[in-house]
Amino acid sequence: MLLQPIVENSLKHGLGPKLEGGRICLRTSNRDGRLHIEIEDNGVGISEEKMPHVYVEGIGLSNVRERLRVLYGADFNLDIQSYEGKGTTIKIDVPQLVPAIPEVSVI
Repeated sequence: MLLQPIVENSLKHGLGPKLEGGRICLRTSNRDGRLHIEIEDNGVGISEEKMPHVYVEGIGLSNVRERLRVLYGADFNLDIQSYEGKGTTIKIDVPQLVPAIPEVSVI
């Protein structure tokens, strides 16, 4: 329920207007007890004028932000970086809920 609206926005608003298509990259990593999620597209990007409104007026992103708030309180980060004509990257940082699996030696 967190990734679907973001990927949908990438398709609809980022890649949809491009005639030649594009790509969406999803990356995850665990560092220091945190889960880092990154969704990047090479779409049309978000203009500087629209960027301040994206967090509050975008239904998908506002729903994602609210879900993160309900799940993690204030212990999350949602960051959007976008460059007009080059694409958008959305980064989500939340606590890692499942502990990392330690190395196990069998004798």
